[in-house]
Amino acid sequence: MKAAILLLLREADLPDLLPTLHNFEDKFNRAFRYPYVMLSTPDDPPLSAEFRAEVGWMLPAGATVEYEQVEEEHWRIPDWLNATTVREGFVRQEGEGVQYGGREGYHHMCRFYSGLFARQQVLQKYDWYWRLEPGVRFYCRISYDPFRFLALRNQVYGFVVTIVESANTIPSLFSTLSQYMSSSNIHPASGTFWRFLTRTKHDSPRGEYNMCHFWTNFEIGDLRFFRDQAYQSVFDSLDRQGGFYTERWGDAPVRSLALGLLVETDRVHYFEDFAYKHDYFMHCPRGKLGCE
Repeated sequence: MKAAILLLLREADLPDLLPTLHNFEDKFNRAFRYPYVMLSTPDDPPLSAEFRAEVGWMLPAGATVEYEQVEEEHWRIPDWLNATTVREGFVRQEGEGVQYGGREGYHHMCRFYSGLFARQQVLQKYDWYWRLEPGVRFYCRISYDPFRFLALRNQVYGFVVTIVESANTIPSLFSTLSQYMSSSNIHPASGTFWRFLTRTKHDSPRGEYNMCHFWTNFEIGDLRFFRDQAYQSVFDSLDRQGGFYTERWGDAPVRSLALGLLVETDRVHYFEDFAYKHDYFMHCPRGKLGCE
């Protein structure tokens, strides 16, 4: 498949990245040889020659790695917001206990992965991406191609873990999306999927968000879907409202709600057979052989 393994990295990530690459190659990519796209941000210098050499030594001979920097316009406070006011808001968010709310780079990252990632020039030749994070680990061998698996089933997205979002990071996200739906006369593609993400609220025909989301530090997705006008229109409408900065909207709830709005339930797949760990969260398959 025309697919790539996508990572967003800083120089300081190298100690966590190397064991992740070793594990990922062992459990999956040694057999499939998909290329890596490693992005750095405009906040940092391009990844150094020493960094690239260490990565090269860890990967099999002949592995393809593309190094690019996120486009400058995709990693800054947008022009329609007052940067001084926004940065004052970061201080307020930190004081109010909003997780990562005081980190400007984290706001950029959430906005980037919510929609701008699919516009990166380096990804235009690919149809699929697998998001990989330094520090993650897979515990079972993956013996089939998940890109091909999704393509054959006409699916656009795959996940492993779902968790509940912190409510203080997205106080106005759902109401903002609801306003977009009303103004654009858009209705959820699947009532079943929408009910998975919402709960009844007596004064709202769309209910309210139940805070459940796909945990996007692992995701496999169809870049053609995320580049398409339907998804990008949802992202752009949210982006213009500024909540990635005036609040701390995460890419995980944005991704989940957009999928819930735009696709049928059966176009999203739960990779239950992937044993995956990130930070304190881990998923273990039931009764699968070939696992640690």
